[in-house]
Parts: sequence; C-alpha cells; structure tokens
Amino acid sequence: MQPSELPASILKRLPVRFNYDDNYFFHKFQGMPEEGYTAMIEKILDHPGITVKLETVFDRAMAADYDHVFYSGALDGYFDFELGRLGYRTLDFERFTYEGDYQGCAVMNYGEESVPYTRITEHKHFSPWESHDGSVCYREFSRAAEPEDIPYYPIRQVQEKALLADYVALAGQTGGVTFVGRLGTYRYLDMDVTIREALDTARGFVAAMQQGTPAPAFFVAPL
Repeated sequence: MQPSELPASILKRLPVRFNYDDNYFFHKFQGMPEEGYTAMIEKILDHPGITVKLETVFDRAMAADYDHVFYSGALDGYFDFELGRLGYRTLDFERFTYEGDYQGCAVMNYGEESVPYTRITEHKHFSPWESHDGSVCYREFSRAAEPEDIPYYPIRQVQEKALLADYVALAGQTGGVTFVGRLGTYRYLDMDVTIREALDTARGFVAAMQQGTPAPAFFVAPL
C-alpha cells in the first residue's frame, strides 16, 4: 500500500537500528513457551469449566444463550458488515523442507518488490535447545483479504477511521459482549500484548462479577 494510506503510528512497529542486534523487539526479556503455543493452549483448554466446540460458526443470535460473550472475531463481522467492511490482510503459506540449516535464523524478511513472499520461517530456530538435522520451512505470502478469506491483520487505513469509529460506537452499545484480540478490537497486537490484555480482561471481568457491577463491554485503543 502507499504510505499515504496508512496511519503514521504504524512506524512505531518498525525498529530502526544502527548495530547488529537481530532481535525484532527491544524487550529486555524475550522468550517462547518451552513446549510451544499449541501445548500452552491445550493446557488452558484442559479445564473442567471449559467446553470446546469445533466446526461451529458463531452467529450473534447465539449470544442470547450465554451470560456473557468474549468475541475475538472480526469487529465488523460480528455486525454482519452492516456498516461496510474494514480492511484486513490475509496470508497464504507455502511449506517446504530442507536437509540441514536453510537460513540460520527463525525468520528472514524479504522487502524487495520483486520477491513475491514477505518472509520465510524456519521453525526449528524458535527452539534452539533442540537439535534437528532437517528443517520445515514456510514461505509467507501477504495479500488483501477477500470476503471468503480468513483475516489476519487489521490494516487501519486512514480513510477507514470514520467507519471504524462507527463500529466502535456500535460495539459500545452492545451489552453482554466483550470484544477482544486483534480482530475484535481492530488493532495490530503482538503476542505478548495479546496475552497480557487477555489476562487483564479476565481479571477485570471476574472483579466486576464479584462486585455485582456490569462487565466492560468493549476495549479498544484510541482511533
């Protein structure tokens, strides 16, 4: 996209360095779940108070069957796009294998316009304490999300501010629902921030229930 179509705040996500520090973040402490995110999520869901239903398409009419809904799908999708569609990017992945070490790091970015993919991920480097002779790698292709695609990243285009503000107002008037995550709050969130907000939202909801006050319906950063 042309830079003029994007908010200036997006530049805050792009670190600029004049040294050989190859970490993406400036955080003092950085890490990955030792057994991976899949194992972490499995342990969270393995709780007697949680029931998982797969291959179930959510319809907002279903909200009436529950005391409260935490919705992490697309913000405009919850309202059946009745005000129009917000912009998202989606991803296509191309898997390939390699005998040995393909690129020497977990993620290699490709910023050249002539290269069709945006990055290659070599997953074994996320777990440097393990040893693997071969590699499973993925090329990642980014494109604008079509209606039938799974949205991955909110774009937050400059011209969308008015539409986003209308959806934020609509969400704020929707009782019994808390919109969470990247898609639900229409923000680009890194994993650590996403987990932090999920924990804060859960604690806030439990505290509100214990005090007998209405749970917060909507959380979103300033437009």
